[in-house]
Amino acid sequence: MGEAGTADYVIVGGGSAGSVLASRLSENPANQVILLEAGGRADGFMARMPAGGLTFLGKPDRDWCHQTEPDPSLDGRTSYWNAGRLLGGSSSINGMIYIRGDRRDYDEWAAMGCTGWDWESVLPFFRKSESFEGPADQTHGKLGTLGVSRPRLRHPLTDAFVEACGEFGIRKVPDYCAGDVDGAFTMLTTQKDGQRSSTARAFLDEAEKRPNLRIVTGATADRIVFEAGRATGVTYLREGREETVTARREVIVSAGAVMSPALLMRSGLGPAAHLRETGITVLRDCPQAGQNLQEHASYHSMFEVDMPTWNNLMTPFGMVREMLKYLVARRGLMTMIPVEAMAYLRSQPGLAFPDIKLSFGLMVHDRSTGKPHRKPGVVVYANVAKPKSRGEIRLRSASGADKPVIDHRLLGHPDDMAALVRGVKQIQELFTMPALARHTLGPLSPVPLPRSDAEWEQSIRATAGIGYHPVGTCRMGGDEASVVDPSLRVRGVAGLRVADASIMPIMPAANTNAPSIMIGEKAAAMILQAP
Repeated sequence: MGEAGTADYVIVGGGSAGSVLASRLSENPANQVILLEAGGRADGFMARMPAGGLTFLGKPDRDWCHQTEPDPSLDGRTSYWNAGRLLGGSSSINGMIYIRGDRRDYDEWAAMGCTGWDWESVLPFFRKSESFEGPADQTHGKLGTLGVSRPRLRHPLTDAFVEACGEFGIRKVPDYCAGDVDGAFTMLTTQKDGQRSSTARAFLDEAEKRPNLRIVTGATADRIVFEAGRATGVTYLREGREETVTARREVIVSAGAVMSPALLMRSGLGPAAHLRETGITVLRDCPQAGQNLQEHASYHSMFEVDMPTWNNLMTPFGMVREMLKYLVARRGLMTMIPVEAMAYLRSQPGLAFPDIKLSFGLMVHDRSTGKPHRKPGVVVYANVAKPKSRGEIRLRSASGADKPVIDHRLLGHPDDMAALVRGVKQIQELFTMPALARHTLGPLSPVPLPRSDAEWEQSIRATAGIGYHPVGTCRMGGDEASVVDPSLRVRGVAGLRVADASIMPIMPAANTNAPSIMIGEKAAAMILQAP
């Protein structure tokens, strides 16, 4: 084992939160910072071209390609859970959707004991990151480095979808970033000047020029080193060797909802019985580590329409034309985002907050071949906005070289299934509204349409997938059972924090990249203000 350096702060994971932390902590030249990233760099043309990052999905050198245990709530199917394995993390491979969630999401966190995480407290950190293409206002910021912009490619049916939502009784939201998602709206994207604005681009490109920031790629964290109950470093695996970096002040774990709890457990912080059966010495019994796993189940409803959609451009000639368009003007299909509008609906009357999130896209695939559909089509992805279903992360072994166990029941709670059945039935009604009906030729999937709630449930269990939004496995809270306190310090030890999507106690009713970036900003501010 070799000694690989010493810094004030050692950050594990260069993803959506970790990149922000590395940048902010190294802004002060007095702070020495080491960032450990298991994957490689996010350089090159494909990493910068917006659609290029999507091609990294399923490639083990860029994607963790986690595989779940068989899920009884999905007819025993296993699922691949994609997660970025490169600088920028999942922001380098995701759909570039920028959404923060609703103010009630964060006010709920505060009510659970997460003091300082209410909407008014977190809004400044959302704004701090932004380099917004529009005018600065009370909602958006202009002084940050994260590109947030209108999409350069938008289909006319996107406006038809929002109009149909209005005809269906769902209001149009003027600014969904202002803490109000209760309605329908078109999306912003994390792009800048026609390029993907991953956190690697936005936060590390300039920061890594600083002499006080060292980025180590290809470094898979194995365990945190403790001395007398204090985190003093991280041991990692790199090119077949075990190396250790030392932290004078703090270790910050930002490895994501799957890998962060696994690192804590390998380091002796986790459910005592599980650690012992894995051969790990228990430093502190932390029963909640790895628990509280939440993820959006996603069910696709696809419709044939009367005008070409983005999948129709994916012919050999079309791809050449669109690539040329991108090279010349940074426009066209290569700037596409998979979701151009969203809507939140109540699956039954009387709900205080919408329970179903709809995401509208213009790229459909043939389920039988997995290739772009030859027919023009649109897709609506339905999620239970705030699922009640829960799962857990466990260790497969004591080695950081082995991926952890993902044991989730994506639709394990009966309320989630009931809400999703009601929601997908409403999607069929939505497409009878005049704005969409005039363009809709019929269903592409599911076909034939289910005729009863039982058949809808069967279709959902057979085909539903993930929302790419795992959270919650290092739960933040004001109670002693929580893994981290509201300052993100791991309870029961010193010098250790967790800052990423794993700390979310309850999933926001939104995609999770923007909230993860906010967590990185707020964590950095708390660390810099600490005595």
